[in-house]
Amino acid sequence: MYRIYFVAIIFLCSFTMSMASPTDSILTYYKNGEFITYTQIWVDAPEEIMNGVVDDFLYQTKYNLDALFGWALQDMKLRKEKDQIIVFNFKSTEYDEKNDLIKNIGDVEIPNLIKFPDIHVNDRMTKTILTDGRTKVDIDVLYSDNFLKKTTGVFYVNPKEGAAGCWITLEIKVRFGRFFNFFITKVTYRHIMEWRFHKFMQNLQAEAERRKSLIGK
Repeated sequence: MYRIYFVAIIFLCSFTMSMASPTDSILTYYKNGEFITYTQIWVDAPEEIMNGVVDDFLYQTKYNLDALFGWALQDMKLRKEKDQIIVFNFKSTEYDEKNDLIKNIGDVEIPNLIKFPDIHVNDRMTKTILTDGRTKVDIDVLYSDNFLKKTTGVFYVNPKEGAAGCWITLEIKVRFGRFFNFFITKVTYRHIMEWRFHKFMQNLQAEAERRKSLIGK
């Protein structure tokens, strides 16, 4: 079954990227206690601009969380906005330069049931320029209490030959902690996680296209 899902993802990616009119897509499946989400978005801006957006996101994640809520994390309901299923409150980040760790603190609440204050999540994001011209960002959650058990991801900027834009893709694997693993079903995951991953990608797209529009003004 896993091979069938894998082939479906590759086919979907290849087919969509070959279309004359680029189309966004998102796909989530579940295997052995892990949610795997793949999303891709066409960006009508050159890879150089998109790479600048990625650099700013990585920098601000380490040093200026508040700035991210003005664009990359905008409208993602991550700062105590009301929600019937789960409420996130992403409060702070601190960068440990010696160990290359981003140390995050936030609250997670299931309304009218339970609240987990000051959850700590340590992660690392590493950017690499590949020999084929793609940009790759590896995402690894190295420690989390309560909410996440394990999360890994890979983000790409994929230039398209002969086109003025580029694709951005994200594949992320999420395994929740014991309590949340019991609580979160496939349907719940779509309502609390999947749309946020897609919205994040749309925010990066919007920022790159905004920057492109300013060139020459």
